[in-house]
Amino acid sequence: MDTMGFDTKDQDDIMTVTCAVLHCSNIDFNAISADESEVNRDNRSLDAVLDLLGVSQEDFNRALCYFSIQAGKEKHTRSVSADKAQKGVMALIKATYGALFTYIVGNVNSSITVKGDTAKSVRGGTRGAGNKSKIGVLDIFGFESFKKNSFEQLCINFCNEALQQQFNLFVLKNEQDEYEREGIKWSFISFPENQDVLDLIYKKGAGILNILDDQCRAPGTTDKTFATDMYKKCTGHPRFQADFRQVGSRLFGVVHYAGPVEYDTEGFVEKNRDELPKEASELLQSSSRPLVRRLAEIISAGPDSSNAPAATPGRRPPPSRGAAGGRGGGTKTTVGAQFSQQLTELRRKIDMTSPHYVRCLKPNDLLIPDHFDPVIIADQLRCAGVIEAVRVSRVGYPQRYTHSTFLKRYRVLALKELKKAAKSSRRQKPVEVLVMTIARQVQNVDPSLRPDDSEEKKDS
Repeated sequence: MDTMGFDTKDQDDIMTVTCAVLHCSNIDFNAISADESEVNRDNRSLDAVLDLLGVSQEDFNRALCYFSIQAGKEKHTRSVSADKAQKGVMALIKATYGALFTYIVGNVNSSITVKGDTAKSVRGGTRGAGNKSKIGVLDIFGFESFKKNSFEQLCINFCNEALQQQFNLFVLKNEQDEYEREGIKWSFISFPENQDVLDLIYKKGAGILNILDDQCRAPGTTDKTFATDMYKKCTGHPRFQADFRQVGSRLFGVVHYAGPVEYDTEGFVEKNRDELPKEASELLQSSSRPLVRRLAEIISAGPDSSNAPAATPGRRPPPSRGAAGGRGGGTKTTVGAQFSQQLTELRRKIDMTSPHYVRCLKPNDLLIPDHFDPVIIADQLRCAGVIEAVRVSRVGYPQRYTHSTFLKRYRVLALKELKKAAKSSRRQKPVEVLVMTIARQVQNVDPSLRPDDSEEKKDS
């Protein structure tokens, strides 16, 4: 944080909010009746939450245990059950932590951005402030398959599928298209294609996340109605699994590129809606702490607020349509829709760059050091498309130089021939002379000194 330009007060405020979020997860509620509750005043974390968030106990209790209904000019207040209050505090935790993450990213981006005249001098004044070169580092989500997999795992594995396709297209398909354009004689190497999995998860009208969004927009829907609709529309898809046991327990399976994963639909509808009570958003806005009020503005700005500069805490961004806590009349964007939009934007950015991949492999499933399981490693290499990438590189020309670079680097191997060619009346390209000279030198090497290429021939 010191390096990124966060002063001591910024750092203290960020740690304060982080501690508030952690303490908030310990908050519980007492049921007064079936549809009325209050915050447990004996909870050891309550005082810490109130102090760290900068709110009063009365406001905190009112924000989570009551909600308001506007009917014409009249405003009615209703209580909520302990269960709904608990869900409300969880939504508050996620929204606050998400806004804090957005705030930090915004400040980091602001600190590393080339400013004003410096930006012009980088490219001799040819590039404006909005068109600077960028370097991005993406830590790809790890593929997840646990004993119980829910909505979060489906989103993470959806991201993995999309980025795996990006890898396939860049490293495998584009590489082979280049060989075709250069007229290299070779056999096309097939690689795993996963567009059908992406369609299963997010195809318009028939994808799992789209079905879930439709369910979240309709009144009175539950995880059961979502599961029923999904079985109806997805059964028969080669990548979708739902046998009698799974249907009876409202489970389903997706055959991912890295293997099948079984998901439990319990909580899908609620997690996708992820509704933050309006009163909880207003609670943050009433805080005595400036950073908490700034986070309330980010929450009100909605999912696109990550693009807004976070280093200007005095400015209030306009509320976006359908944002959590906003006052617009639009439909709230679901978590799945937000995730998909951000993933699409990420892929668009990657398409505009020259990516470099570093593959991280898990040496064992026991999570212990100094233990290398070759079977697990080989399985990861197969799933990740690394083996196909190596095969494609071997049959082509992985090292590529421009003619000028190649000539400068290797001309010492054919100095005499290049001088003769320069004096000759017959036009010859220097690179052709150099390549032919090296080829003759390789041909004239004593066979006993040549490396054994039998394995290469066998593979080809």
